[in-house]
Amino acid sequence: MKTGVMPVGHLSANQMRSVLLAATAPPPLRTARPWRFQCTPDAIELYLDSPATSTDSDQRDRLLNCGAALLNLRLGIMAQGSHPEVRLFPTADRADLLAVVRPQGHETIAPHDELLAEAIADRRSNRRPFTAAVVPDSVQRQLRRGAERERAWLATVTADQVPQLRKIMRRTEVPPATPGPGGGTDLDVEPDRLVVVIGTLHDTALARLQAGQAMQRVLLTTTAAGISAALSSQAMALPAARRELRQLLGGGLWPQIMLRLGHGTAVPSSAQAQLEDVVISDEHPFAR
Repeated sequence: MKTGVMPVGHLSANQMRSVLLAATAPPPLRTARPWRFQCTPDAIELYLDSPATSTDSDQRDRLLNCGAALLNLRLGIMAQGSHPEVRLFPTADRADLLAVVRPQGHETIAPHDELLAEAIADRRSNRRPFTAAVVPDSVQRQLRRGAERERAWLATVTADQVPQLRKIMRRTEVPPATPGPGGGTDLDVEPDRLVVVIGTLHDTALARLQAGQAMQRVLLTTTAAGISAALSSQAMALPAARRELRQLLGGGLWPQIMLRLGHGTAVPSSAQAQLEDVVISDEHPFAR
């Protein structure tokens, strides 16, 4: 079956293939691709491919992944010398239609965004122990600005907050993720790591989609800087634990995803999705 890749606006089919390969890079959370893209003559539509029944935590992860794919899509369009005009949740009666993106005009990509676009292929989630956790202050400032650019905020977990964070994670972690020789949480393995949380002022689907874009911008920034990142959504899985984490961070933000940052050993790349599995158009609809 042919893919649904077709010219969109002034971008050719070959350019759109590059754009969609960037957009469908392996997602930061889990291995499933919870998205579908549809090409129309003037836009790319992003849909949430979600099961009829899912938990709030699962739905949050799916929206975060879709937000990451949306940022990749935007960067892919910019890398082709065009400006992505984005409308989020454009239709009230289609909750699964997350965004409509139109390539508009010709625009030279900014140097920083060009670095992020190039980092898409190199980004990896690293669950291995880090050899060090030193992240330069200049990079931390870039991460905070990147999150704010996507209408989210990045909060750093301070040393005096780590003991309470460990308690929250121990209550929610089953089974332990990346246990050390004696078991326990990965926070027990590396107590001096840098831990940050991406949060939003609201806890709506829109806020989660924005948080996903912020998450991906942060991850690509760390990749471009040669820093490893591991994601943890376990503290978000239970409503009570999430409320505890929110209070730990001051009560002003809804935590959406937690990351540990540092320097780790290389990890293999994940398989790239086949475009025909996730991209459709009126010319080449999915087989039913």
